[in-house]
Amino acid sequence: MHGNYKVASQVLDIPSSSKQRKLAFLLGSVITAASLSALPFGMTALPAMEPFLSAAIGWLIFGDMLTAFIIYSQYRASGLPGLMVLSCTYLFSGLMKFLHVLTFPDLFGEFGVFIGAGGQTAGWLWVFWHGGFSLGILVYAGVSRKWSKPFSSKEQIFNFGTAGITLTLLTVLGVFEIAALGERWLPNIIEQYDYREVNTSGIGPFLWVLNFFALLALWGRVRGWSMMHLWLAVALLALLMDVTLTLFAGMRFTLGWYVAKLNSVIASTVVICAVVNEVNRLFIRLSEQHRQLVESGQQLEHANEQLIRLTNLDGLTEIPNRRRFDEILAWELESPEERNTALSLLIIDIDCFKAYNDYYGHQGGDHVLKEIAWTIYAEAKKEQGFAARYGGEEFVVVLSGLGTQQTLAFSERLRQAVAALSIEHLRSKAEPHVTISVGGYRLAPFDPMSGEELILRADRCLYRAKEEGRNRSVVEG
Repeated sequence: MHGNYKVASQVLDIPSSSKQRKLAFLLGSVITAASLSALPFGMTALPAMEPFLSAAIGWLIFGDMLTAFIIYSQYRASGLPGLMVLSCTYLFSGLMKFLHVLTFPDLFGEFGVFIGAGGQTAGWLWVFWHGGFSLGILVYAGVSRKWSKPFSSKEQIFNFGTAGITLTLLTVLGVFEIAALGERWLPNIIEQYDYREVNTSGIGPFLWVLNFFALLALWGRVRGWSMMHLWLAVALLALLMDVTLTLFAGMRFTLGWYVAKLNSVIASTVVICAVVNEVNRLFIRLSEQHRQLVESGQQLEHANEQLIRLTNLDGLTEIPNRRRFDEILAWELESPEERNTALSLLIIDIDCFKAYNDYYGHQGGDHVLKEIAWTIYAEAKKEQGFAARYGGEEFVVVLSGLGTQQTLAFSERLRQAVAALSIEHLRSKAEPHVTISVGGYRLAPFDPMSGEELILRADRCLYRAKEEGRNRSVVEG
């Protein structure tokens, strides 16, 4: 399971790079600087733009729900309890924002769309939304530290995930009941658009401290600054600035309130943006690795072709070698009952080749071997036959479907083709030019015979050709 975890949760567990840390530090600095700069003017009243609120809250809901889904998918793949806690934290935050906007005064009616909601409901939902998210981060930090091992079975993953989602939904329902139906027992924190009583009641400072401690917990207790932890810290910083400006502004539709909502947008979407960017980078790397894999496969295929070529070809003459000849002959003789054509084997020897080497040198001998090899190979191809270097100065030809006289006639054509090369050989006992002797044996259709026996019979014919004065052909069968 640990190996699966490393693969499955790689997007969230990728260590943050130096570039990412610099970018996060820059964004955090801009958030902090902009928020602190807005503080002195935070209570400056601005025009009330109801569409801005609905658009901002809509974007916040989208960011939280999408983040919750992605983190939940990573939890299902890795089985890490901490990821389920974090997914439920974002799910809670997204649902609370949804209820908050539906109960916001004058946006969907005097007190929203819910029967029983009052003028304090949206304000308390805002408190529970920010407080619940911070508590979720605190729980996540603790669970990640003390419960770092993944679940060992799919059943445990499913059960814990189901329990987490169910508990989150029940918590959201309970919180809404408290904020809406239990409004009569909660202190008033909003008068019209003024919510400075949040501070005087102590609820605001407590909420700020809770957010601050959540940021500290993530900073100090979660081991390793992965990509997700880095941007989650930026989200918490933006959320802290959101609470700071909201509490300081004290009223809706002020400069501080608008800047606070922008910080909420950052807090809600920075993690998902980082994840999408990392997924895109992983996809680019995967595409590049796939391209390299395809290129490597092509190179390997080419190397295999070269290896097969080197394995089956003679290094000097570059025609098939003894190994390839053995394969072809064994294949031809494997099932004699199915072989309905004759099979002829020729063994060719260059006459007095040792004397040629001694007189003209090994380079001259190599040149002769190449010339004769390609002459034999070309003549064999004309008859749809197979030619190979058998070893030393000997070559072999395998022919199919020829009679004994036809095999002899082909042997003579071979001998004459080599003679036509007119390669000087002053030390030959046969002619003053290079010649060959050919011994062959024709195996009738359906006749069983081993490869060793067929070679032996062709070799005997070659011996007779040499005994009779060389530069001649002897074929039997």
